[in-house]
Amino acid sequence: MSTISPPLEAAPKFDQSPGREVLLADGQSQSLDGLTGDQLHELQWHQEQLFALAILQSPKASKERSLATAQAYDTICSLLAAQRIEGQPLIMGMDARYVRLVLEILDRQVKQGMGQPRFFEIGYGCGEMLRQVRDRGFLVGGVEVSTAMRDKALGTLGERCADQLLLGDLRDVDPKSFSTKPSLVYWNDVFEHVCPDEIEDYLAHIYKMLAPGGSLVTITPNWLLRPSDVTGDFCPPRTEARGLHLKEYRLAEVSWLLRRAGFRSVATPLVVSKRRIYLAGNGLRWVKQLAEPLIDHLPWRVAHLLCRGLGLSCTIATK
Repeated sequence: MSTISPPLEAAPKFDQSPGREVLLADGQSQSLDGLTGDQLHELQWHQEQLFALAILQSPKASKERSLATAQAYDTICSLLAAQRIEGQPLIMGMDARYVRLVLEILDRQVKQGMGQPRFFEIGYGCGEMLRQVRDRGFLVGGVEVSTAMRDKALGTLGERCADQLLLGDLRDVDPKSFSTKPSLVYWNDVFEHVCPDEIEDYLAHIYKMLAPGGSLVTITPNWLLRPSDVTGDFCPPRTEARGLHLKEYRLAEVSWLLRRAGFRSVATPLVVSKRRIYLAGNGLRWVKQLAEPLIDHLPWRVAHLLCRGLGLSCTIATK
């Protein structure tokens, strides 16, 4: 009996724009021309480790660390862009559920009489989240450390938004510079990229920036999912991250840091489905924190599902 084989799918075509170069962690320039997808991925893995060491070993709040951080994200974002399938935009950390969560919180703020809510994103990347929130009629702005990503955000939002697309270190953003303070600050996959010896400084600065009663949404991969950076493509589950995730946190650690920064309440989603993030009270945060060590003893796939379904990678802190 003969069978008919299904048609072969065409191999994905990666971006092959000529003249692409990146600056490596050792200061040397590297051409990306002719590199395969696997070679680009291995280069990313190698460079993330080197940049992570350079950032962690530089003095706290130093110019050296700032320059190493900016260069790391310019280089790694360029490598990620080179690995994308031809025709696909470079969009990192975006999920329709996060957009719905942000819009739900902003709509609640309107109903609570907070005036005209203002949304501020830390690490806005290509600007897609800002675009979707702006298109719903809210004021938006943000700060990004990578020049390459800011350029992409300008392409997404248009030059008229240039004044709202800040470039540099969050801590250099003057809280007094806002005509209206943000009512909602959001960062997705940024928390874990901040040096552990500086994370409290970042949270203190965000607290000053927020309007009274405003909220901070933090999305950061829970430690139970480790490793959640490029390390996971080369090492087994439950390996400590070695790339640009400088520290991956437990929910209990994130909550403690947020309360220490002055936030009066910290909540998690109650549950997270494939389509929505459901909020209710504090989302049983204390129960989830107590369960974290127990979940880590379960098989990795089970722990992974529980961590995601219980929303352990998301917190909503209120000033």
